Amino acid sequence: MPSFVANANEHTGVKALMDNGLVTIPGCYIKPPSHRAVKHLIVPGVEIPVIDMAALESDREEFVQTLCMASSEWGIFQVINHGIPVETMQGMVYGVLELFDLPIEEKMKYYTEEVFVPVRYCTSMTPSQETHMEWHDHFQHYFSNREKEHPWPEKPACYKRLASSYVSSVKHLSQTLLSALSEGLGLDSNCLAKSFGDSEMILRSNYYPPCPNPDLALGMNGHTDSGGLTILFEDQVGGLQARKGDLWYDLKPIKNAFIVNIADQLEILSNGKYKSIEHRVLVQPDQTRLSIVAFCNPSRDVVIGPLPEFIDEQNPPLYRSTLYEEHITNVYTKYLDGKHSQKLQIN
Repeated sequence: MPSFVANANEHTGVKALMDNGLVTIPGCYIKPPSHRAVKHLIVPGVEIPVIDMAALESDREEFVQTLCMASSEWGIFQVINHGIPVETMQGMVYGVLELFDLPIEEKMKYYTEEVFVPVRYCTSMTPSQETHMEWHDHFQHYFSNREKEHPWPEKPACYKRLASSYVSSVKHLSQTLLSALSEGLGLDSNCLAKSFGDSEMILRSNYYPPCPNPDLALGMNGHTDSGGLTILFEDQVGGLQARKGDLWYDLKPIKNAFIVNIADQLEILSNGKYKSIEHRVLVQPDQTRLSIVAFCNPSRDVVIGPLPEFIDEQNPPLYRSTLYEEHITNVYTKYLDGKHSQKLQIN
């Protein structure tokens, strides 16, 4: 673990830079023109498909059909009436803000670029591997079902209680969605969950402070998520965009809804029937954006490939089978960019 740097620099985080009165971004955060947000390629204020979880009880067949369509046509949707109390969601926001407001010395105790450590603090994605860094800091917690006791940060004192309740609720939501997604493929409801093995979760909180030069930077580069299913809760600041073709769609968040997106492993398991979606985050000149992301992933020791139910003479496998740990390691130790599932496609 690197030693603490007393004067705020790029590796202590962008929040520390702004807290110290930064007026223009350092050169390492300036994206090349090919990676910047080009306004004429952005479609503003788009409402992506909305999935009403209340319909699960009244008409499961229609609910599954709607979910399946959103997952194949967009790969991203918003979930309302999900049953998670607003108090649980807002409590998590409070705990995360307390976490990011800790003194730099406290946060740097957890600084690492290792992906699978139980508690990780970092800035950008993998700073030592990046020429053009991303304008955000993050805390990441890795939950494995094999661990009897998950380690928590010592401070703030409220965080363990708030995050434990949130993680439990989001896990239940992910299991419900995975069951319906399995049925949408004509499979048993537990098929996708079984394919994940002893499933794991990464809880990642992202902090995007105001940026002095937002047109030159990105909060997060365009990418697909490497895991199975991603469940995101964000504030109302906005900035999340999804890509379809050559256009980026500026997503309009619904208050107290979750944004859910299909990630690489579900695209691979379904042999391309579900689509992982490329997305990115813009930054604001005068507002802080906060997002809390739950990555619902397969176990690292599971080999993921197209399910045999989708393979025959007319439908060959589109992706090669790969150990999930190998895939996620390749993603996180290199520059985060583009649609990662394409790198597993069979030519």
